[in-house]
Amino acid sequence: MSRRSLPIDAWPEPDRIAWTRATAEGDVFDGRGPAAHWVGASRDAVTASYGRWLAFLAACEPSALADRPVQRLTNNRLAGYLEHLAQTVGTVGRHIYLDRLRGAVRVMFPGEMPQNLSRLVARLRHEKQPRSNAARIVTTARLIALGEKLMREAAGPAGEITDLLAYRNGLMIALLGARPIRRRTFSLIRIGTHLRRVGEEWRMVFDGSETKSGRPFEITVPERLTSLLERYVREVRPRIAGAHRHDGLWAGRHGGPLVGAQIYGVITARTREAFGQPISPHLFRHCAATTIAIVQPGRIGVARDLLATPRSPPPMATTIRPAQSMRAGSMPMSSPVSAPEQGDLPNMAAN
Repeated sequence: MSRRSLPIDAWPEPDRIAWTRATAEGDVFDGRGPAAHWVGASRDAVTASYGRWLAFLAACEPSALADRPVQRLTNNRLAGYLEHLAQTVGTVGRHIYLDRLRGAVRVMFPGEMPQNLSRLVARLRHEKQPRSNAARIVTTARLIALGEKLMREAAGPAGEITDLLAYRNGLMIALLGARPIRRRTFSLIRIGTHLRRVGEEWRMVFDGSETKSGRPFEITVPERLTSLLERYVREVRPRIAGAHRHDGLWAGRHGGPLVGAQIYGVITARTREAFGQPISPHLFRHCAATTIAIVQPGRIGVARDLLATPRSPPPMATTIRPAQSMRAGSMPMSSPVSAPEQGDLPNMAAN
């Protein structure tokens, strides 16, 4: 069965109308939709989850799409949907999908929330078993080193870049390791819009609509990666097929910029090969927090802010692995670890 989520323009008409009404800005006369205040990332997550529910129905029981949206949420269908999700996600993922489905129903059909859906989400919340991140945490230094290694290996005997995508992948890992911004924001980077040359520096600049927190932020590319970034922009990227047709920094092989899911796939594949465990773009933020705790324990507050989300309080200090427990001999992963240098410290604002 396809895992594809139905895009909004493919939703049944009642669902599209309900979503449009829920997100309407409105005014004092027209009324404001209950989801009008949601930031772009939240809207995208909920529409993707609702679209996956619709895609499941379209594949398994197409006639259900003719029912009223709330009436589709029968026990049998929800049970089948859970079985479908279990093929690709764990208990945490199943809870997230159903919770977002409930969130969509809440704003799209106010006052019509089926109790069976609410009870199911509550049960999944109690049953979920988060996977420990401890075994997949490495220091920022190792992430940057992996990226630099991939870029070196992308060059031929004479120093010319022969593997364009390997160089791109290495730069993505090194830059995300040093500046662990969120995956969606990372995928949005456009040359000249978000990535700008200012004097001798390269800066990444984002407005509030492009961040999960809803706040604009700006950060420099570390000096260590400047020449590697410049070589990519000047020499590597223009040779990737179709890159001249768009201004996305991370050019894909099919003529468009990489989207978040593709970046996720590249990074988890390369880190799995290097470390024996996949390290997702989101975990880069935990790696950054751990690195700060090791090298500069006095900045533990910065590490907590890095892991905080806009709608939740900062995690407890126990979320960060304390420096005294992170000696080189006790670091996760099987390969040796050297202490990170000051130049390897991650630096970024909450986004």
